[in-house]
Amino acid sequence: MKHLTIHKILPALLLTAAFGSCTKGFLSTSPQQSTALDKVIVDLPSTRGAINGIYSLLKSADYYGRTMFVNADLLADNAYISKKNSGRYLPNDQYGITSNDSRVRATWNQLYLLIANANILIRKGEALQLPASEEPEKNHILGEAYTLRALAYLDLARTYAQPYNFTPDASHLGVPVVTQTIPDNSNIISPKRNTAKETYKQIVDDLVKATTLLTATPIGFSASNKGKVTLNGARALLSRVYLYMEDWPNAEAMATEVIGANKHSLIARDKLLTDFGLQNNSETIFEVHYLTTDNLGSDQLTNFTLQSGSYGDLLATDDLYNAYEATDARRAFLIKGKRSGSGGENPAVIINKYTNISTFEEGIKIMRLAEVYLNRAEARAMQPGKEADAVADIDVIKKRAFATPAPTTETGAALLQLIKNERRRELPFEGQRLFDLTRWKQGFTKYRSGNVTISIDYPNLRTIMPIPLAEINANPNIEPNDGYGN
Repeated sequence: MKHLTIHKILPALLLTAAFGSCTKGFLSTSPQQSTALDKVIVDLPSTRGAINGIYSLLKSADYYGRTMFVNADLLADNAYISKKNSGRYLPNDQYGITSNDSRVRATWNQLYLLIANANILIRKGEALQLPASEEPEKNHILGEAYTLRALAYLDLARTYAQPYNFTPDASHLGVPVVTQTIPDNSNIISPKRNTAKETYKQIVDDLVKATTLLTATPIGFSASNKGKVTLNGARALLSRVYLYMEDWPNAEAMATEVIGANKHSLIARDKLLTDFGLQNNSETIFEVHYLTTDNLGSDQLTNFTLQSGSYGDLLATDDLYNAYEATDARRAFLIKGKRSGSGGENPAVIINKYTNISTFEEGIKIMRLAEVYLNRAEARAMQPGKEADAVADIDVIKKRAFATPAPTTETGAALLQLIKNERRRELPFEGQRLFDLTRWKQGFTKYRSGNVTISIDYPNLRTIMPIPLAEINANPNIEPNDGYGN
């Protein structure tokens, strides 16, 4: 079993920063006392505090608070950085990232910090003997921890490794798979990178385990808290993972489990613009919740897309805007306007998906029902004899988008292309586009300010991030990504 030493964030460390604020007085942030974390998870209340701490790590601007969503569209064909900008993400926009980039390092560290904390909670929680009345809730919390660890590994694999189908047997490099976090006084082993196949096996194993622990109706503490993983959330994420692995029958089966549970419904067409950002809307399966007290200031995703004063660096491409028909309700998430202030683009396509700049209490969507329908449509289209079922799924999406949708008559390759096009129109600025293009082995045009374009062919070594230089320097066993000169 490999042990965690990823860039020294590790030994039994920091749930201190992560959940000290969620559980007053639990832990000091002093390094000398961080080892006590291994002894903190002793009962159900401390287990609750631990899972809250792990959820808090999702909110970071280096993860779902901004970077995860920005990169997926900025490095693809959906977005670019305005010529009037704060300097953030310019290397990404220019395909000029280096292994010493601070955001590359910060996201890597944030994800492995989440994994380290999940490892501790899983190990301690599974060994914890509680009264019979408390075991169901403890098991539900463990299911949440397994799901969050799987999500972190999926995002590491998507960000720092080529897609699963990059090699026929997925034997190319994935990321280090570490499932134990060890005490400060233990021998530390610097892990090598696992293969993509091994990385995805861990993701699937974690999610399958989660589905055995989570219940259809959340139990106890979890039942009263929104923005947390549910059984449907784990299954929905598993449908995406199987889709990435081109395991079409299992992708379809997991999506069908979610849809058939009837726990969620698509937001109505006339409510789409107003209700999309609401936390706990009917369509959301799993999201990151923000409160006013979570305000990340200028680092907030909303401030990076909404035009207000000097804010609004990220703009949508004309190519994305033109992908929508005029009667498509989803085009309201893009506005033909201009960059705020002086010196910016005019005209410009403004992103109108995240708009609560007053309290920032919006739900950042990780999984929602529309994606599950799209996952199933693609999985069905890739299986013999299931085109009619795929059409039925894509029609669900079209009927929400249009008052009078055109009949779906496409078959074969044309149907698959329609599904891909609908996926682009449905999911921009939700952390998906780049990963879809690369798993489809599809080249694209990267647009930049001033009608400058870059042709990105497939495969391309720079559609993934470099392994951070600090990690390479600290860990002699880790291999860098090709294309970055390490």
